[in-house]
Amino acid sequence: MSVRARRRRFLRGLGGVGLALPFLEYFAPKNAGAAPGDKPMRYVFAFGGSSIGMDGGERSTPAAEGPINASNTSRAVQPLIDAGVADVTSLVSGLLIPWGATPPTAGRAIGFHASTTCPLACGKASISEDDEGLAGPTSDWIVADTIASDLTNKVLTYRVQAAYYRGNNATDGQRGLLSARMNNGQLEEVTPTSSPKVAFQSLTTGFIPPDPEEALKAQRLLDRRKSVIDLVRGDTEALIPRLGAADKIRMQRHFDELRALETRLNGISPPDSPSCVLPADPGDDPPIGGAVENGEQGSGGGYDSTAAYSNEEERAQVMVDLIHFAFACDLYRVANLMFTYSQCFLNMNPIYGYASDLHEISHYSMGGGQAGQDALADCIGWHVKHWANLMKKLRDTEDFDGTSILDATSMILSFEGGIGYDPEQDQQGSPHSSENMMVLIGGKAGGLHASGGRHIRRDGEHPAKVINTAMKAVGVTQQLGDVSGTYDELF
Repeated sequence: MSVRARRRRFLRGLGGVGLALPFLEYFAPKNAGAAPGDKPMRYVFAFGGSSIGMDGGERSTPAAEGPINASNTSRAVQPLIDAGVADVTSLVSGLLIPWGATPPTAGRAIGFHASTTCPLACGKASISEDDEGLAGPTSDWIVADTIASDLTNKVLTYRVQAAYYRGNNATDGQRGLLSARMNNGQLEEVTPTSSPKVAFQSLTTGFIPPDPEEALKAQRLLDRRKSVIDLVRGDTEALIPRLGAADKIRMQRHFDELRALETRLNGISPPDSPSCVLPADPGDDPPIGGAVENGEQGSGGGYDSTAAYSNEEERAQVMVDLIHFAFACDLYRVANLMFTYSQCFLNMNPIYGYASDLHEISHYSMGGGQAGQDALADCIGWHVKHWANLMKKLRDTEDFDGTSILDATSMILSFEGGIGYDPEQDQQGSPHSSENMMVLIGGKAGGLHASGGRHIRRDGEHPAKVINTAMKAVGVTQQLGDVSGTYDELF
């Protein structure tokens, strides 16, 4: 057994609190029912705080249903092709979260901003017009109960956007939360880590790969234990013929138990796993940008093009690297990655040269013609790019059984809204709409994308149904909140 394989086993249970289980305790039976050596499943829920926009020209979704490829793509999903992961990604469009003055089942309030996140993330109706919180556990924690029940660490919760960036809006706290769990019978919203420095330090605390001498000591301990079993077995076999009938039964039972223990010990040598490698320390966080006050939509008037940006490009890269590291070392199996706040005011000028924030760009896309649609599609594509990069890293990383980590991973990328009717303003073609939403699903867990990735349109169906599909792929039978059903055609 190589030092690299032993290192992976030593890492189990590390991170956050910096606790390491004894070498042999790792191989105790798992609560989830997985035998030693079973390939673990992984799950990612990701979110972007913008509506997607679409019209007869540039659009976020491919023009046609069918495979996503060079002849059936869009500006927003082109990063999937660029990263080489279009064949393991599907996009479901035409989705709808219903609305009402009293939010309907799995629906939202009339007021748009942040009212879609509750039905999207937990499949439950928005609490009220004034309460933008979550009403039930989110998919990350539901999945963790199944695939990470044997780990100390359950869910990585990260947010890339460093701040809400719009003054002192009282709702910025809730709009930055998109993960919730049940804790002693009470629903508890989980605050994500938005500091790359803190994320790195908390994840890697205690990560000191044992030197070869320490690993050799552990292997010798294991060998000695096997030798003792061999010795006891030999003595037992010699003694049994001399015993009476009752004692023979007792000793044979003991001998059978020793044989079963030997079988378990012989099965604990894990395959080599060269992929558990400590990422580079990101160092101090980029400075936090100031808040913005927006001028006329799309005009940049009154807009400070240097504010509302804290190098989210770099922050996204670090968060993706840390999730990849956590999955490769089996420190975590579930991640919640909130790229941007709901009603995102992230300045897109440093990223794409658009002198406006993402929220105003979504409004500009209504009347800005092709240029407006291009700008919004690029902003949506920024989220897709980093999500696709995570998928690519998982696809290119060898799991401890020699296959790709992506083979046992399902991933979701969702957005705050779509484009269509806004009941609050009684306006058509608005980004303040939960019509025509889209959700991306990636990975190969459970047979996902056995026939390749594709775009399918399912008008009027709930986006949480795509999330149910991703949960099913990693072996979760529970549905998300009040939304049932899966898209089995994606398997």
